[in-house]
Amino acid sequence: MKQVIVIPARMGGSRLPGKPLIKIKGIPMIERVWNQCRMIKSNEEIFVATEDKEINNFCDLKGIQSINTGSAPTAIDRVKLFSDQVQADSYINVQGDEPIVNPKDIEKIIQYNKLNPDRVVFGKTEANEKEFNDYSKAKVVCNKDNRLLYCSRAGIPLNNKGKFVSASRAIWIYGFNKEALDKYYMAYGNSIIEDIEDTEILRFLEIDIPVYCIDLIGDSWAVDEPKDLSEVEKRLS
Repeated sequence: MKQVIVIPARMGGSRLPGKPLIKIKGIPMIERVWNQCRMIKSNEEIFVATEDKEINNFCDLKGIQSINTGSAPTAIDRVKLFSDQVQADSYINVQGDEPIVNPKDIEKIIQYNKLNPDRVVFGKTEANEKEFNDYSKAKVVCNKDNRLLYCSRAGIPLNNKGKFVSASRAIWIYGFNKEALDKYYMAYGNSIIEDIEDTEILRFLEIDIPVYCIDLIGDSWAVDEPKDLSEVEKRLS
């Protein structure tokens, strides 16, 4: 079974433009993500997928494999375009804005994908109340079989008093197969909830492709906004 790690990244993010090459304690973010992935897979099994020549040039200087996919509306769409150029049985998506992603979490997704190659899967972990109320962090609700019911930037689920009780937040490490990626890409533009929430995983639910979640350590922190940079630096220290 050929599994490759794909790190989607672009310079034009609306909330933090240019973030893949922002230095965190002297090391560009995309290089930090790649270094974490190297603890699990060989260099030949790790790729950066981007639409920006600037990122391609940086990867060339660092000896990182990169593919220019052209423009893509979401990270998952970019992985799909990558899959058109690089053949594999499964694509393990590690986001380009996860500079302290835990290698053990990547490995757990890889092992789940080996056992369940036909499933779309990503990670989750327990959310505290601060994370629950942070709209930049997506929360997930699953059934007892760990099948995703819904994902939202809002604090869900709430009790009947509108209060936090317990919740899980998303850890964006995915496992995909080619068929699911192709169906996902074909449905672009027809996903109403995805557009409202700005949460790309919801497109799978809207086209009736089951998504599963597994518990991860989840001690990473995604860089979505400028405030997240200081949180990552604090955790690195």
